[in-house]
Amino acid sequence: MGLFKNYVEVIGNLGDNPKYIMSAQNQPRYTFDICTNKPYKEGDEWKSKSTWVKCTAWGNLATALSRMQFAQGDRVMIEGELRNNNWISSQTNEQHNEMYVLVTEMRKMARSKQGGSSKSSDAQASGSTAKGQPARQTAPDYQREAEAQMQQDMEDLPF
Repeated sequence: MGLFKNYVEVIGNLGDNPKYIMSAQNQPRYTFDICTNKPYKEGDEWKSKSTWVKCTAWGNLATALSRMQFAQGDRVMIEGELRNNNWISSQTNEQHNEMYVLVTEMRKMARSKQGGSSKSSDAQASGSTAKGQPARQTAPDYQREAEAQMQQDMEDLPF
């Protein structure tokens, strides 16, 4: 086991409908943003801090996720690795640097009862299995090939 590990798990809501597109090299790509909210108390007042996380899945995983019909507002959990995307704008010649999560797994999570829905309809809406476990999509070894392809596709990546 290595000394360093690059692993990220995020639970939040989709900020918009995910986008499924083909890259310039004909590689499937699935992109979306997740918003997380952390409540905190300031004096007697409760406030919330939002954090937005950019996410991308490639290859067969991107295709599988696009078939799961995720939509804006869905509560999801993703797993993956933090990645850094650097590019130079062809129009302004400016250097850009952006952090995102390379997704290796994504699940639709059930909503709490506070939303007014029943537990069984939450499980159905969440894409869960019959046992109530979240539907699970994982990335096999093709992920390494997608990463190599992504390096060639950098000018097509600005989110």
